Amino acid sequence: MIEKPNILLVDDDELYLYLMEKTIQLLSKDLKVNSFTDGERAVQYITKCTEENIKLPEVIFLDINMPFLDGWGFLAEFKKLKNEIANHVNIYMVSSSMRESDIKRASDFEELTGYVVKPVNKVQLSEIFEKIYHENW
Repeated sequence: MIEKPNILLVDDDELYLYLMEKTIQLLSKDLKVNSFTDGERAVQYITKCTEENIKLPEVIFLDINMPFLDGWGFLAEFKKLKNEIANHVNIYMVSSSMRESDIKRASDFEELTGYVVKPVNKVQLSEIFEKIYHENW
């Protein structure tokens, strides 16, 4: 059986993934983190979870620009799987892009919970986790 992570990081920048994992661990030892360096592998993971009835993470931090399948492609594939997903998943688009066109495009996806500009800091993460986990945070 696959370990059920609470947080999923999808980003092709391995240094960013490392720093995010360490920051999340500083905030809480109870949160489990899983990560993928491209959207295609993340979609395969989510598909496997839906097929095997495994609870998905409550939070996904998703980069826009990645090889193989970018953040937009991931969202399109996630949308197709949405009816198969039992629990609510909060997806945050995380990008260094502050272009109005990217922010507008992100707002068109009802699957997205929010748009966060990199670098993400401990205060931002803590606020996101407070919104999602409420009194359990």
